[in-house]
Amino acid sequence: MRNAKLILIVAATVALGGCGASLPKLPTTGSLLGGSSTAKENRDPNDPVARAMGVAATSARALKCGYNFDPGKLKSQYLAYETASAPTLGEKLSNVYDTAFNGVTKAISAKEQEEDYCTPDRTARIKEALNRNLAGDYTPPPSEAPEDSGGLFSGFGNSGTGDETSEKMKEVFQ
Repeated sequence: MRNAKLILIVAATVALGGCGASLPKLPTTGSLLGGSSTAKENRDPNDPVARAMGVAATSARALKCGYNFDPGKLKSQYLAYETASAPTLGEKLSNVYDTAFNGVTKAISAKEQEEDYCTPDRTARIKEALNRNLAGDYTPPPSEAPEDSGGLFSGFGNSGTGDETSEKMKEVFQ
């Protein structure tokens, strides 16, 4: 009986250890079960496509919020920067840039009908990213944290008073 317990514990340890093993030469469960390698490929957010999308989005946002700059000049400077290191990517990155610029412009137009897009906080982030891009730093801006949408459980865990939480719960269940 004691040996059976010991064997069971060893087997469970080996099985669970194999699931999380990330040692370089040992196989993981993802590689054994046909897991994809896209997670390894997408680790670097600073690739040419991400940079093109970031610069285009910043340019579209800055135009919408009234910043005075030449978006065509910014695009040409960015594409010159990228084609200096990889000349074959010029046309592809130009298409990515145009698609991202147009997509962000359309999304902002739709969002602006619902709310004021150019809030002071947002314009400060846009200004910072635009200044970096105009200075020749094309690294993508850090991703923005999603805003609290005020869902069903959004009030739980905050430091509000109990009355606020109970009022929210009454509204939910009415």
